[in-house]
Amino acid sequence: MSPKISNDQKEQRRLQILEAGKRVFTAKGYAEATLKDIVEETGMSRGWIYLYFQTKEEIFEALLDYQDAEYDNQLQITLRNQSRVWEVIRGNFLQLQEELCTGLGQSFYPAFYEYFLTGSRDGARKSMLLKRYEDGINRFSELLQRGIDQDEFKPQMPVRDIARIIASYQEGIVTHSVAVGTETANSQVQIQALLDYLKQLLNLESEE
Repeated sequence: MSPKISNDQKEQRRLQILEAGKRVFTAKGYAEATLKDIVEETGMSRGWIYLYFQTKEEIFEALLDYQDAEYDNQLQITLRNQSRVWEVIRGNFLQLQEELCTGLGQSFYPAFYEYFLTGSRDGARKSMLLKRYEDGINRFSELLQRGIDQDEFKPQMPVRDIARIIASYQEGIVTHSVAVGTETANSQVQIQALLDYLKQLLNLESEE
């Protein structure tokens, strides 16, 4: 009989699988990664993995959900510690810039875009991408509205329209960076141009 494990232990093992999956997907990409690779990376038996996930796709999708939850938690912590919404937004884009320009080789972004772009004809995957897109628009719109409520931003167009515009710019920058490299895409300049444009859309004249 297998020893009983607590709920905390179960969750810890699940996170170990997700972390191992992220390392494998980052190193090999989505298509080349296999469930066997992830099993070996965890150091667990295949039987243990099957208690949590049946396929590498399940692991990948659970990893996306986990990273979204971690991002939301970190965002709330940052908002509690930083009163100005613009500084939070600016910090997020500068973090993206750093990841693209210095750590794309160890980034999860290539696997992320490979998963959704190569599966664009898959109905379930397309629905998931649409949901993630709408969730992202809602999250950024709420952030912009917070800035409006604090009299920090005075946009001349609806916040959801601004959120969609910025999402398109951001996705274009990241996609080009992954496809042709950050130096060719000139990602650092593009991120700064995106921030400058966002300031105009928000009628933000000063960062003081």
